[in-house]
Amino acid sequence: MNFLITSLISIIMGTVLISGGAGITDELVIDEILNDAKIVVNQANVHQIATVLELYHLNNDEYPNVANAEELIDLLQEENYIRNRPLDTSVFDYRTSANGQQYKFTVK
Repeated sequence: MNFLITSLISIIMGTVLISGGAGITDELVIDEILNDAKIVVNQANVHQIATVLELYHLNNDEYPNVANAEELIDLLQEENYIRNRPLDTSVFDYRTSANGQQYKFTVK
């Protein structure tokens, strides 16, 4: 009888441990998928911002003369070139030069 009880406890404990391990693995896979998605979205948004910069230049004969990426997004949003904050501004850097006739757009 003791052997039967010990075997049942071992089977139950093994099932619990395996199920718990699968849960941890699932969370890691989900985190990896979310991180990959965030990277892809940021890449697409960076491309979109570069396109918007050219449109801004066509309309204003200069690129936005702002100090950093955060100010760039604020300006583009205020002037209705973008509708909402499309990306994490920590993923790129923006600098203007030559009185707004040139800019440097760097992805970090």
